[in-house]
Amino acid sequence: MAHMLNSMLEFKGNKVIEQEQVRRLRSLVRYVSLKSPFYKRIIRDKLKFTDIRFLSDIRKLPITNKDNLQKFSRDFFCVRQNDIAEIVSTTGTTGDFVFVALTKGDLQRLAINEVYSFTCAGADKRDIFHIAVTLDNLFMAGMAYYSGIVQLGATAYRAGMHNIKKQIFLIQKLKPTGIVTVPSFLLQLCQGIKEEGINPATLSVKKALLVGESIRDKDFKLSGIGALINKQWPLELYSTFGNSETAISFCECEYHKGAHEHPDLIISEILDDDGNMVNEGEVGELVLTTLQAQGMPLLRYRTGDITFKITGKCKCGRNSARIGPILGRKAQMIKYKGTKLYPKAIENAITAIEGVHNYVIEVFTGDDFSDKITVKVGCDKQTEKLKRSVCAHIEAYARVTPEVELLSTGEVEMLRTANGRYRKPMTFIDHRIKEK
Repeated sequence: MAHMLNSMLEFKGNKVIEQEQVRRLRSLVRYVSLKSPFYKRIIRDKLKFTDIRFLSDIRKLPITNKDNLQKFSRDFFCVRQNDIAEIVSTTGTTGDFVFVALTKGDLQRLAINEVYSFTCAGADKRDIFHIAVTLDNLFMAGMAYYSGIVQLGATAYRAGMHNIKKQIFLIQKLKPTGIVTVPSFLLQLCQGIKEEGINPATLSVKKALLVGESIRDKDFKLSGIGALINKQWPLELYSTFGNSETAISFCECEYHKGAHEHPDLIISEILDDDGNMVNEGEVGELVLTTLQAQGMPLLRYRTGDITFKITGKCKCGRNSARIGPILGRKAQMIKYKGTKLYPKAIENAITAIEGVHNYVIEVFTGDDFSDKITVKVGCDKQTEKLKRSVCAHIEAYARVTPEVELLSTGEVEMLRTANGRYRKPMTFIDHRIKEK
């Protein structure tokens, strides 16, 4: 499977895109039928790559879920050990870690994907990027962004995620045009810039690619944390979505109406709980099929992320499909007094409030076996006025009224990092009784 930079495919007509995806899908089915112990067992003589004639034939392929990856991890590897160049893993926030094998070709695919994404965000060779994400601990994201920037021909430097004063010093000294980080850390950086008495408008940074957390609501308007960042530092904010298992990311273009799929590297679907495709714009689970992957390609992988799909030509000229903002994680859905919601709705409400530094959302099984929600908010001053504001925002944004506790920032941070098995602080802790 040779990798070719083919960014123009996104601008081709729908028929050309579909033909190319069908060709690559047929190649994928043939490849995993021969190389993957897991898919050999599942497919066997039930399906041949020649059965894939149209893109809709993807429905003939088996669905893969995280439980499969956790139980049969090595059976998904399609190459010998000495062909594996890198091993990365998922964060483990919704179960055991999943280890992903990448070949040299996969690392190239990863870089090419980010070239597409950074290009969506208007980046070119003249840009300098301040990368403030984790670049160790088996994380794929930081490595991907760095590789993509280098492949693009732009300049990168790895600032990491620590020491706000050092971050500000580097920005002033190296004069980056863009920053890559998570929204919560960018918010901390905004606060640090304010405390230093610096006018953000005097800094060289013009755009930010934000990863790991959604910054937009379902209607594409900036959500709580996105709006708060924009108020303090009016950068051009680009929302991205990445998935480690499929080694892929999507990125918004300048019109901010969904994150673009890169059609020569991935096929996306939105499915309901029964595995049926939903209508365009209808909310469901994001399901991904990798194209051009070598080490651990996946067929119809259920990501657990809830979103919707948009097709049709974008104003930027791309015909590639787009996905909407991630509305939540399927495994984290809460049923509260007859209402279904995701913690993300509560998070969007909390992060819009000035004076809130961090938070933890906890959900329990009540005596009546319904879900009970407690929101613990970290702040400097635990006042009744702030508590009323938090309650009002949650009720307005999420249409629920959970119990709210105000704590010190340190107390909440201890809760967020109490379980050392996770590689990043938790904002949602699920104590519910699980069915066996």
